[in-house]
Amino acid sequence: MIAGLARPAPWLAAVTCLLLTACDAAKPAAAPAAAPAPTRPSYAAELRKLDAAIAEGPSLIAKRPDDALVRLEVAALHLERARLTGAYEDYGRAEALLAALPDAARTLPAACMARAKLHYTLHRLSRAMAALAQCPSLPDDQSAGLRADIAMQSGRYAEAEAAYRALVNGIGLSPQYVQLAHLRGRTGAPGEAAALLEAAERRYHGGSPTMKAWLKLQRGLLALDRGRLDEALAMYRLASDELTGWWLVDEHIAEVLALEGRTEDARRIYKDVVERTGAPEFLDALADLEAQAGRDAEARALAARARPIYEQRLAGFPEAAAGHALGHFMRDAADAKLALALAQRNHAARPGGEAVVELAKAWLLAGQPRKAVPLLQAELARGWDTAEAWWVLGEALERAGQRERSPAARAKALQRNPRSAQMYALAPPQG
Repeated sequence: MIAGLARPAPWLAAVTCLLLTACDAAKPAAAPAAAPAPTRPSYAAELRKLDAAIAEGPSLIAKRPDDALVRLEVAALHLERARLTGAYEDYGRAEALLAALPDAARTLPAACMARAKLHYTLHRLSRAMAALAQCPSLPDDQSAGLRADIAMQSGRYAEAEAAYRALVNGIGLSPQYVQLAHLRGRTGAPGEAAALLEAAERRYHGGSPTMKAWLKLQRGLLALDRGRLDEALAMYRLASDELTGWWLVDEHIAEVLALEGRTEDARRIYKDVVERTGAPEFLDALADLEAQAGRDAEARALAARARPIYEQRLAGFPEAAAGHALGHFMRDAADAKLALALAQRNHAARPGGEAVVELAKAWLLAGQPRKAVPLLQAELARGWDTAEAWWVLGEALERAGQRERSPAARAKALQRNPRSAQMYALAPPQG
């Protein structure tokens, strides 16, 4: 899944308005007409708006070639489209626009923030920090949230929490509540995280259907991490009501249905999502369901379709793609060496809890549980506190010959998520 959504660029509303006949001041006023029935916000409609705005970009840049802000706005639209669609190509287009900025514009605060946010989204934490450093005059209130995000992804949880709390208690914008909620949900306080996400929803007064759906999606994700499938599914369906047809919501609904044993319903949704997106993650998810149903040939064919897509993404966006590709290359013991290399690269780029757990799983696949145990123990001691981390530690302890210590770790996982055994089970050791 892709990193958090930003609010839609303000320029998008202006460009969209210009595309509508109602905004044409040259038209004579028409007689009032009956208000049309309200239409339900949809993913397709939001994508059309973005595509229409992006289509205007080249002509606007051509008309104002020396205006750096125009390029920045077009780049922001591509980033918004990437977050909506999951298409890596838009990240590349945004990066190209930022690279084409005139030298004199590169140190503008808006340009530094745009580069920093792009690098952060693509998991290039060191480059994000370097971009922020290029603008020493950048106001703290603009960069503090991103610096805290980088601290969290780097495993500096106390530093990140202090910054998030200062923002919540200062400016107090909805996204800042979400940032703090993400941290607290992963550092042992899921109840506080749930309250923060509810507060984030109440504090959002914008009109973006995407943002409204995303906020409900975050609440569903937290419920899923706690093993509360009914709650997660309810929140996902509410998210779908806010923005119908969004593949990101649909695939999470399929995930819960699969966990509930409603495999045919989940299979139907995953097939639809695959047809709409072609994303390798969902090819793998569908392959898992086919394998569970005994359709091994279909499962192998789906996994084979996913592999070259991952390889292409890894070639173009290695830091961003590594974490997403890991699950695919951990499916087969024959890929253990490659999976370990990817996990190490992912951990080097963003050495926080998520990457630590993935690296530990890669060590287990490689048959080296004694390297996984201290890695997980150190991260848990640093403050990371998720059911998955505790469950993987229990598995690592057992495989490392410390079976007497494994039940305690698994018990901690089950306290945090009673479905840990189902959700975080690892393949049995090979050999």
